[in-house]
Amino acid sequence: MIKTSIEKISEAIGYDIGASDDETQANLLNGFCKGLDNSINTDGKVDLQICYIVENLTPQSDRIIKLIASFIETKEKNRN
Repeated sequence: MIKTSIEKISEAIGYDIGASDDETQANLLNGFCKGLDNSINTDGKVDLQICYIVENLTPQSDRIIKLIASFIETKEKNRN
């Protein structure tokens, strides 16, 4: 597979945005999630792709994503 220039520097972009403000960080996650959701149109394929993604995450990423998920759960509970 040929990698685009953006794919080659994706980790560096994420790292730089990690030190940015909350709106920019949310925009990065929103864009990624929107692209993933739009590119895979069946639930089974989304689950499979997420499985592949998770296999490549570092323990540091696991920790942060779990924290994000817990805050999303809290946000959803407070809306009800």
